[in-house]
Amino acid sequence: MSMTKRGKFGDRPGEPDEELEVATRAGAPMPLVTQPMAAVRPGSLARTVNLNAEAERAVALAENGRPTLAMQSVIRAEPAVPTTAPEIGLTQHHLPEDGEPDPRLILPLDPDSERAAHFRVLRHHLLEAGRPQVVVVSSPGAGEGKTTTAVNLALALSECGRAKVLLVETHLRRPALASVFRFVPPWCFAEQLAAHRHQPLLPWGLVDIPQLWLHVAAVSPRVEQSQLLDAPAFAIAMERLRLGGYDHIVVDAPPVSGTAEVNLLQDAADGVVLVARSQATTARQMRRAIEQITPTKVIGTVLLES
Repeated sequence: MSMTKRGKFGDRPGEPDEELEVATRAGAPMPLVTQPMAAVRPGSLARTVNLNAEAERAVALAENGRPTLAMQSVIRAEPAVPTTAPEIGLTQHHLPEDGEPDPRLILPLDPDSERAAHFRVLRHHLLEAGRPQVVVVSSPGAGEGKTTTAVNLALALSECGRAKVLLVETHLRRPALASVFRFVPPWCFAEQLAAHRHQPLLPWGLVDIPQLWLHVAAVSPRVEQSQLLDAPAFAIAMERLRLGGYDHIVVDAPPVSGTAEVNLLQDAADGVVLVARSQATTARQMRRAIEQITPTKVIGTVLLES
């Protein structure tokens, strides 16, 4: 088994570099938990808002006695979401045997490798963090391995049928899951969000990959690339899918920088896992990402080797 070496994480001028563990193994990224995971606060509805504080802030912003947008957002009531279990339709998909599989599928391709073992360690740390049901996986910037981490974390959680796991894609501008698993979703998850916002009782259409014990809600690669995530629709979707019998819902989210989408996603999640890449992500970028997200929502960080 290969050992690990000390690597630099951060290049801020005038400040000492921060040392973190970096895996020496070449090839696909290897996850290393770099921050202890804290317990997740109990409660099934993570998007509860302090209406009194928000109302006071809105009133302070009001001018000439007319309600501001902030005040209107507090006053507006969200539609009631049914509490019955949702109907879920599954389309079976088997990974094609011809052609090279996607290298991001680390656990199926090399289940006995050290890289696969590290994702199982990540699973262990996540379960120790209070068994969060909805986990958002993001990164400070693009190209830092969040999809690889989300996919293999979901596979580690569902391995050998130990848990019922749903992998959800919310990066509408750069969808990747259809490419990773080599299928075209029968019903794009972005389109389902729009439909279920107004009709929460509609059935959900997901893809079942039996040999991986995994369900997938993917965005069609044909979706409009400029489309933005509908946060209220996502919150409704998570409330419904939580009732679908899933032990874990892993969300492959957009990066933190340059968008507020992760801030919107975190309200419907139990926790956020942030992914960094060695020799690419700086300590400053990671600090800014944590500051942008509600700090108590960050339950851990993962460092991938370049």
